[in-house]
Amino acid sequence: MTPFEFVFSLLVILLSLALAEVLGGLARVVKRRPKIRVGLATWLLATWVTTETILFWRVVWRARDFLTDQSAVLFAGFIVTAACYFAAALVFPDDLEGRTSLDDYFAQEKAKVIGALLAANALAFGLRPAAMGWASWSYIEWWGWILLCLLFAAGIVAIVTKRRTLAIAGLAVLVAIDLLDPIESIIVRN
Repeated sequence: MTPFEFVFSLLVILLSLALAEVLGGLARVVKRRPKIRVGLATWLLATWVTTETILFWRVVWRARDFLTDQSAVLFAGFIVTAACYFAAALVFPDDLEGRTSLDDYFAQEKAKVIGALLAANALAFGLRPAAMGWASWSYIEWWGWILLCLLFAAGIVAIVTKRRTLAIAGLAVLVAIDLLDPIESIIVRN
């Protein structure tokens, strides 16, 4: 087993569990429809957690040549992927009894979910030089920096706002940014 395979096995387990949390919560809610109204905000939050988790999986893969089996790498990777799991576990409530809508639950938990993923992003970018060297910053194109700033701005707006429509707009921007990634990879690689 290579050092990367060793580290990857821990991180992938947590990312897989994060995806399972979102999908399991979604399945529980769908089984209760039409008694429970999910709402656009919750759908967007679930979508963003899913896309972020998938993109973190790719980040881990791209760092494969730089990840060692040192404890520092394991703990840093654990913290980032644990934040993904934490966010995923909070998207849908465990108890659906008596609920007719998920709007109140969304308002209660959105800051924790979005904050966890923004923290994971900040940590992943902050640790980038430690894993890949300072030259790793030169691999990020100018539009990548703009999208990263937009991601944090939209995320912070969605966290702090009390207005549901503004939170939805912020989440729509977050989802759009993540969905631009596969489009960009197709355009740039071809």
